[in-house]
Amino acid sequence: MPQKILQPCRICGSPTFRKWRSSLLQPPNSRSFAITDFNFGRISALYQCGTCGFRQCHDLTDVLSFYKSQEDPAYEDGRKQRKLQAQALLKRLGQYMRKGRLLDVGAGSGILVEAAREEGFQARGVEPSRWLQGQAEKRGLPVRAGLLEHTKSEPGWDVITLVDVIEHVENPVGMLQEMEKRLTGDGVGMIVTPDVKSFMARLLGRKWWHYRVAHIGYFDASTLELACGKAGLRVVHKSRPTWYFTVDYLWVRIMQYLPGWLRTQPCRLMRRWTVRINLRDSLLAVVQKKEGTCASR
Repeated sequence: MPQKILQPCRICGSPTFRKWRSSLLQPPNSRSFAITDFNFGRISALYQCGTCGFRQCHDLTDVLSFYKSQEDPAYEDGRKQRKLQAQALLKRLGQYMRKGRLLDVGAGSGILVEAAREEGFQARGVEPSRWLQGQAEKRGLPVRAGLLEHTKSEPGWDVITLVDVIEHVENPVGMLQEMEKRLTGDGVGMIVTPDVKSFMARLLGRKWWHYRVAHIGYFDASTLELACGKAGLRVVHKSRPTWYFTVDYLWVRIMQYLPGWLRTQPCRLMRRWTVRINLRDSLLAVVQKKEGTCASR
């Protein structure tokens, strides 16, 4: 039965929701927000908007504090594979923008920044996690501690990337509005986020690997386009991104779907093998200001 909650929908502003589910038995901590967390299906209460269908968590407040104190050494273990992912994303971006100033928001340890600089971009990043920002700093990469709004004093950006970021924020439309303000007239943004209406999400239901404490907003193609429109952005391209993982990384996560007595540990050899995978359960959108013209350059 639809119910009213204190906060309106973060996308369309509707006050009417139905509770979708909740499975979190204890308060989250910074580890719950680690990028490599694999406690799939464990989430705080999710509510689905009765108007646009956007699924969102209203129970967690001040999630930024969790990100600031987050440490994730396992993230760095997969740096080689994550760089392959970054290069694939930049290749897609190259259809619209091949040079200029690039800002990666939620930059982690600077993997996409590093790949973009190798492609000739003047790339920088912002990252709330002090630990991840420190890892980037050790590598001499220009990633500062902070958020998108902390770049207000910077000149306009030709490219802004939000890769697996927007599902983590309490005000996604506000973040997209900040992107719109900071893009140059013909600049482009790239957004990557899980697709809650994908085949894999429907098949796995509540056990889908993207249902995690750290994800407090779940988009599909229509709600992402709606959010972009409200922020003054238009979607000029949509596709499904490809990811790269070591076999042992995948093995550990696949084991979570098996009964305890069937689970086995990966062998060392699995760390040497990298696989390219696209389960078509993430969205990639290239966006531009509504009044802009998107041309390669």
